[in-house]
Amino acid sequence: MRTARIQIFVKSMSPNYGKEFESIIKKSIEQLGDTSIIRLHDQTTGFIGSSNICDFIAYRYPYEYLFECKSIHGNTFPYSNISDVQLKGMTEMSNINGVFPAVICWWVDHDVTKILPIQIINDEIKAGHKSIRYDSELGTIVPGKKKRVFFEYDFSKLL
Repeated sequence: MRTARIQIFVKSMSPNYGKEFESIIKKSIEQLGDTSIIRLHDQTTGFIGSSNICDFIAYRYPYEYLFECKSIHGNTFPYSNISDVQLKGMTEMSNINGVFPAVICWWVDHDVTKILPIQIINDEIKAGHKSIRYDSELGTIVPGKKKRVFFEYDFSKLL
């Protein structure tokens, strides 16, 4: 009986790094200077038609960036973790000159963070792939310095 209680407690303590990861991405981009970044708050109300296509809209002359942040445990990032609204919305925005929509994916277990442009994700889905591995050659690694769990990222050469 005592063992079951401990297992339930440990299970409920499993880490969810998503919100902290988003906060770190926002701070890292703000530190660049001469950049604006707006956080689009998550829609938890459930109203039909009220969904955001990304977590952040950033601007640094001459480009606008749409970023969806994902923290992943394991070896692969399943494309099913991107909602249909996000995929469709970011794909539409990618057709506008100067707009760069992408997913910033952090593979927690492997200390790898990459920017995956939405066009790469679309190409992968069209090719029948359902996920991308952390060690794939696709995407661009975001340089960073690891602290205890999280990183300090350097976006200066990426934006």
